[in-house]
Amino acid sequence: MWVWDCGKGKGTRPLSHAEQRTAQTLHITPKRAMDEYDEAVLFTYSLLESRLERLEYLLGASTAQADEKPKPKPKPLSIADRVRRIEQSLQQLAGKTALLDNVNKLLARHKDILIPKPSTTPDTANPLTPAEKSLLVVERAPSFATIASQLKALDDQQMPATDGFVKLAKLHPRIAEAEQRQLEQALKIAELRRRNGLLVQRDKQVHWVAAGKTWAGYQERLMKGYKALQREEGRRRAERSSEDEA
Repeated sequence: MWVWDCGKGKGTRPLSHAEQRTAQTLHITPKRAMDEYDEAVLFTYSLLESRLERLEYLLGASTAQADEKPKPKPKPLSIADRVRRIEQSLQQLAGKTALLDNVNKLLARHKDILIPKPSTTPDTANPLTPAEKSLLVVERAPSFATIASQLKALDDQQMPATDGFVKLAKLHPRIAEAEQRQLEQALKIAELRRRNGLLVQRDKQVHWVAAGKTWAGYQERLMKGYKALQREEGRRRAERSSEDEA
């Protein structure tokens, strides 16, 4: 099998044994593998070109260039030409703006930002010696036998009968209906309690508060009549006493 050698930009190279096994496993023919590989390479270079054009526009384009209609660029015929054109565009872009130089300087100063240092764990820092490893295996050997016996006992256990679960699953719709009916009844009871409270409050206002106000009015009228009667009796006594004296 032969595929396009994109590192050199021309010619083909034979597939390795691993690539041949992968192609045979996936039922890929040599021509299909070469076509898919070429499509992936061309798609990658197209993405690189589009991103490079965006960078050129963002970093070096002027308003006049933005107003003008972009002229169609001739497409290179080979991948090597496209790679060469991308490298030239990057060099021109680096010469136009100092932003790339600043980025390279920052990356050179702070390499640990994008490439973090490998964390040294206790296992890698202090590896165990063969004697310690063998001692650890011998120490954990009884636990392996215990776990194996527990797994064997678990495998020997019989599964419980599922008749009860089947009946419960069949009763589940009826249980849901009963719960819904209970909820509706609880709502009705709550509404009846609310109406009962309103009726009791109305009864208190009509029979107790209103009756008390009525009796208070009657008592006030009786007191006024009683006082008027006492005044009239006092006036008549005074008149009688004056007539007797005359």
